[in-house]
Amino acid sequence: MVNLKNKNIFDHFEFYRSNKSIKNIINFFGERLIDLYMHFPNSINNNNLIQKLNLNDEDTFITVDIEVLNYENRFNKRSPLKVLCKDTHNQLINILYFYMNVYQVKNILSLNEKYRISGKLNIKNGNFQIIHPTNIFKEQDKNNFDYFEPKYDLARKSINQKILRRFIKKNFDLLSSYNFPNEWIDKKFKLKNWKPFKETLKEVHFPQNIEEVKRLEQNRKRLAFDELLSSYLTFYELRDEFNCRITKNKIISSELSKSIIKKLPFKLTNDQEKTFIEIKKDLLSKKKMYRLIQGDVGSGKTIVALLVIADLFASGFQSVLMVPTEILAKQHFNYFKSLLVNYQIKVELLTSKTSQKDKKRIYEDVSNNKTHVLIGTHSVYNSSVKFKNLGLIVIDEQHKFGVKQRINLLEKSVDSNTLIMSATPIPRSLSFAFYGEISVSNIKSKPKGRKNVVTSIISDNKIKDLIDGIRRKIKKNEQVFWILPTIGSMVDEKENLVTRFEYLKKIFKEQVDTLHGKLNKDEIEERMSDFRKKKIMILVATTVVEVGINIPDATLMIIEQAERFGLSQLHQLRGRINRGNLNANCVLIHSRNLSETSKQRLLILKNNNDGFEIAEKDLDLRGAGDFFGTNQSGMPSWKFFRPYIDHNLIELVKRNAEILVKNKAENKEKIIFLKKVFYKERDFKNFFSV
Repeated sequence: MVNLKNKNIFDHFEFYRSNKSIKNIINFFGERLIDLYMHFPNSINNNNLIQKLNLNDEDTFITVDIEVLNYENRFNKRSPLKVLCKDTHNQLINILYFYMNVYQVKNILSLNEKYRISGKLNIKNGNFQIIHPTNIFKEQDKNNFDYFEPKYDLARKSINQKILRRFIKKNFDLLSSYNFPNEWIDKKFKLKNWKPFKETLKEVHFPQNIEEVKRLEQNRKRLAFDELLSSYLTFYELRDEFNCRITKNKIISSELSKSIIKKLPFKLTNDQEKTFIEIKKDLLSKKKMYRLIQGDVGSGKTIVALLVIADLFASGFQSVLMVPTEILAKQHFNYFKSLLVNYQIKVELLTSKTSQKDKKRIYEDVSNNKTHVLIGTHSVYNSSVKFKNLGLIVIDEQHKFGVKQRINLLEKSVDSNTLIMSATPIPRSLSFAFYGEISVSNIKSKPKGRKNVVTSIISDNKIKDLIDGIRRKIKKNEQVFWILPTIGSMVDEKENLVTRFEYLKKIFKEQVDTLHGKLNKDEIEERMSDFRKKKIMILVATTVVEVGINIPDATLMIIEQAERFGLSQLHQLRGRINRGNLNANCVLIHSRNLSETSKQRLLILKNNNDGFEIAEKDLDLRGAGDFFGTNQSGMPSWKFFRPYIDHNLIELVKRNAEILVKNKAENKEKIIFLKKVFYKERDFKNFFSV
């Protein structure tokens, strides 16, 4: 029993001594009592307590009360040790343990003691048996038994399921006794059979019957509404705070950008021109700019950012561009240098590979405004980087960055404007849930002369047919990417980067190499350099090549086990081979026995080259899933809200939030409570940075 005196659900939960599980509970979920209940179970086990063993229960999961009668030693090392028991109706049952000695087993099940055990019931030679029970409760501890037991997704978190469950149970009285605010969901938005917030949490973590178990998804939806509502309330608060800030960083002249545009070897597309005008309007207003440029792969977002940066330089301001990889940073640096070389704009590159001597010089030049544009990876948010007059922060592929990285960069200048660039279009119906009140510019049209990639789909039993096609590409001095989802090893059963590399090396010899995240930065740079110089013609890689790599003569993209990637990821990868004016091909290789839904998803990509349409169609088709293919650390980390299942809630939640904000004084307690439950200080900054 928890001492409820002077404690509430926002206090830290107590523990007597720390261990790995407790440290990770705090690390992944939080240290407050309420944080324990903000982790949703992915299933609920019916522990199926039966009074009497029955032949009909064979091969089912059961719980039964037993008494230990005796032990039977194993015949050899491979045979199990048997614990002979009886149930409350004196029916015999054997509990089997492999690879344990009698002393270990006696510590678990003591002679003549009574227990409640759970496990899969087997029948062998007419005898009931359970092998390695999953739950064991002593007679005096049976009150801790869950008839219906929530199971939490703790993969890769190093948290013991039973320890987490123990803390959830231990603090439940405090949750039950806490005085929650009155209902905040307006009646007209509340879906049928939704219970109040406290009762919903109780049902999720302590279901009492099969009907409450069946309500798990319904309860998740209720909590998803609450979570999204708290996000909207946070967005509105940040919007009001943002709109109150007056910034001095304004474009005075556009002459420099006009000069650059005249000398470009291409004409800006209509969408690029429109986006540039929208940004200039932002920068001429009294409010800080907070704008997202969504542009499909190869649509020309970078040149727009460059033109804005040039005009800010002409107005006396510095700019910083943060990108996720060193390869991309160097690529941007060379691009900016080539276009700005005649305009006295000093551009510097700062990455982890920059020498200490150069870093010291760059820090000094940035601090006294001798460096006008700083381009780099996470190194640009280093505490040693202090800008004299920072006017614009540009974050490229911002969902690739962690929360702290973006926050540290944004805190370098409270007056600076923010421009986010993303080649991963978010479906319009979800954009508010991901970005909040952000201005959005879409660049849909592609540069003139840019050809579409021809995409085909084949089964993995047709791979040998690809070899001749690769030979033809190499003969024309064109290059090939071959992408796999995992690095793996030669002993793995499933095809992976290592096994595919060995296969291709036997055919193409030294023309093949690999690229993946386990290589150090020097190795990655060296292999990319060899690929650019055509010392390598086939690059077997993981998704490390997904963002921004520019190889104009790469015209064939092969993606193996394509069904394991998100559609946006596949579209991004496909964009790596459409950088020049050559005909390009993408081959999606799928595993045999592909599901109908997976086939439909791949066909969306085959029949469409528009990332915006792909995003919308993927949403319609899948309903659930992760559009990005992986968990993106930069995006809001939802606890209950599932964007692709719950997108129908978004408009309802937005209207509910507006009602609460409209009567802010009257609803103050509800608003504060909701934000406090779902978000902490770091999360507010995260939303501001996203």
